[in-house]
Amino acid sequence: MPDYLARRNSLRKIFQDSAQCAVFFDQVGVRYLTGFSGSNSVLYVGSDANQDRLLTDSRYTQRAKTESPDIDIEIESDFIKKLHDLLTLNLVKKIALDPKRTNLLQADSLKDKDKFEIVAKSEILTPLRAIKDEYEIKQIKKACAITADTLWYLINDLRPGINERKISSLLQEGFLKRGADGLAFASIVASGENSATPHHEPSKRILQRGDMITIDCGALVNGYHADMTRTVFIGSCADWQKDIYDLVMNAQAEGRKKLVSGAIAEDVDAAVRKVIDVGKCGDFFVHGTGHGVGLEIHEPVFLTKGVKTKLSKGSCITVEPGIYLPGKGGVRIEDTCLITDGDAEVLTPGSHEIICVA
Repeated sequence: MPDYLARRNSLRKIFQDSAQCAVFFDQVGVRYLTGFSGSNSVLYVGSDANQDRLLTDSRYTQRAKTESPDIDIEIESDFIKKLHDLLTLNLVKKIALDPKRTNLLQADSLKDKDKFEIVAKSEILTPLRAIKDEYEIKQIKKACAITADTLWYLINDLRPGINERKISSLLQEGFLKRGADGLAFASIVASGENSATPHHEPSKRILQRGDMITIDCGALVNGYHADMTRTVFIGSCADWQKDIYDLVMNAQAEGRKKLVSGAIAEDVDAAVRKVIDVGKCGDFFVHGTGHGVGLEIHEPVFLTKGVKTKLSKGSCITVEPGIYLPGKGGVRIEDTCLITDGDAEVLTPGSHEIICVA
């Protein structure tokens, strides 16, 4: 089990110069700081550890005790009243809130100009969550291993006549069979011309000989996500398909090469785009190069233009360039990678070369 108290103590160092407490309404923040996975909770992190409180309702009494043994738990029906009691008791004047993870109703419920001031701390947990600890890396590696095993097993059985929705359901069955808790996100299965849509939703389209099919999927393990994409060919590979596949494969390899501690996020994105630009397909690479993976499927750090964050050892980040030709089809290749002291470790193993099945 992670040291959740150590995480909260690290958080205190972030807000202590501007506020006396931080309040979290979002489930991801609560889980990261306490381990609690229930769907209804609020977390109060005070200026001292003995002030910390996890608020939840009576449905989760036992779960909270089991998952969060290092924090005082309050079983409440009125979270806002209890928060106000805690704020008054602890003589709080300034409350740190993440405006990106707190809705207007929640923020308004804490406003009291005569007592409290709200201090906006955007992405307050990002510096902590971006670098995974040993427990987190273990969960992500397990999720990635399940994802890769399931995807490659399924790829070997792809044949003309099966439709996209069936493939999506087989992915979910495979994840659960291998020990996942569920899907990290709704699987993308895009065949033929559908593969030109980066986030295509699986349809009843039936695989045909000559199709390329992009499968983007991930397993979920103990709240942690995996993300992996491969594009394979059904029976044959046309010259134009091979051309864009090779471009994406080379761009993805360049991205993995640049994914090192100390690299600037936007520089990794630029290096990947340069490969595709040289191949005269830059206009058809329509999304970012990658993103962090952890308790959320998309979390900082993002590999895209304008992000000047330095990458750090312990971050789990995807590299996923793609080329999408409207009306024809597209290719995407993606791995979840762990930044180390040396080369990035690919957590979603498997060939990057052209594969034709059936």
